[in-house]
Amino acid sequence: MTPFRSQIRLQKFQLDEVQRQVADLDRLAARLQADLAQLDAEAAAEQAVAQTNPDAGFAYAAYAANWVERRRKLIDSISDVEGELTQARDQLRDAFAELKKYELAAASAIERAVKKRSARDQVDQDEVGLALFRRRNAAG
Repeated sequence: MTPFRSQIRLQKFQLDEVQRQVADLDRLAARLQADLAQLDAEAAAEQAVAQTNPDAGFAYAAYAANWVERRRKLIDSISDVEGELTQARDQLRDAFAELKKYELAAASAIERAVKKRSARDQVDQDEVGLALFRRRNAAG
């Protein structure tokens, strides 16, 4: 077991949380964009009706004022979400870099342990070889 195992698990958990947050914000931004497109299409349809029906023109004025306000709010919301999304992506990049740092440190620790064990095994094999050499020379 590596000494970094718990840190790696924690970082993976944090990375997953940030990934979920980014995905949620992406979905929210897409939904707001779709709402804006739908609102614009709805306004175009209402405008067409108002042009063909003179009685609808009076109602269109109130609708247009409401549409402008709803559109402004949607655009403000989209801007806010995009700002949050930028921050969340920065956090995602930082969390990924932190995870990689721990993974590389763990890999390095494992590599050092393997080299140390290999060196220790080599010393043991050398001692066995020397002992065999001494026995053959002493007997011969």
